[in-house]
Amino acid sequence: MKTIFEKGYLNTGKNKSIEWGHIRNASPKGLIFVPPLIGGKLAQQVISFRWLIRKKYDLISFNFSGHGDSSDKFSLKSSNQDTLHMLLHVCRLSQKESLPLYGIASCYSAIPILYAAHSLKEPFKRLVLINAISKLCLKSVINSFFSYYRKKFSPHKSLKKTIEAVSYYMDFLFPGIEKNENYFGVLERRRTSLFRIVSELFTWNPLHGVCLDKTPVLCLYARKDRILEIFDTGFKKNYENDIKRLCPQVTFHSLDVDHYFSQPMARNEALKSIISFF
Repeated sequence: MKTIFEKGYLNTGKNKSIEWGHIRNASPKGLIFVPPLIGGKLAQQVISFRWLIRKKYDLISFNFSGHGDSSDKFSLKSSNQDTLHMLLHVCRLSQKESLPLYGIASCYSAIPILYAAHSLKEPFKRLVLINAISKLCLKSVINSFFSYYRKKFSPHKSLKKTIEAVSYYMDFLFPGIEKNENYFGVLERRRTSLFRIVSELFTWNPLHGVCLDKTPVLCLYARKDRILEIFDTGFKKNYENDIKRLCPQVTFHSLDVDHYFSQPMARNEALKSIISFF
């Protein structure tokens, strides 16, 4: 039996569904659950972790609300609920097929996977976090932008330059991702709840009360990560403490690279760490 790709939809309520993809091996070592990224799609995660599929692990990912063929509009809270619905589905599948369940989450998707794992009483045998964001703060993002603006555009201070700087700043943080007035990656603006997202940034603490006491966690993070530095300036000590509060059974592996692990040697080192951890 060759590796096969299955696609389907999980009904989550009246006229609501989540699009998922499942890559199967003939005799898998385990099942890996990988939530998507904001503006990304499930195929992106399949491509990013295809080397684990080659190592005979099955893999499941999905599309957040507002992405791909998943229904409804995207918001931060909807990403938590989508991940909880999908993880419950995956838990049932791993039990049915008698496969150990593993998780991998990168960047923002660490928040919904930690929320879902806590809600379901820690179903993962092991969990990998890659450049995990563990908190949201609009003030930190605004401060980061104006710091960038002062470095790149001072003394040219005008409304036109500020608007122009926003575009450059987004490219600075998210290189290679299509961004315009209608799209952020595959996410269409008309399929977002923008007002709700802004209000959530001000009022919502998505990981309040969350702690994975029992789950062994490997946290890989880049020491030159522009995105992590938004929330923890000079972040190494604060960052590790934040993750430890959420995941007491954590092992850290830091690499002297950027957020995207651009250097092939760094990607290979991360790969070896994950395989060894699993």
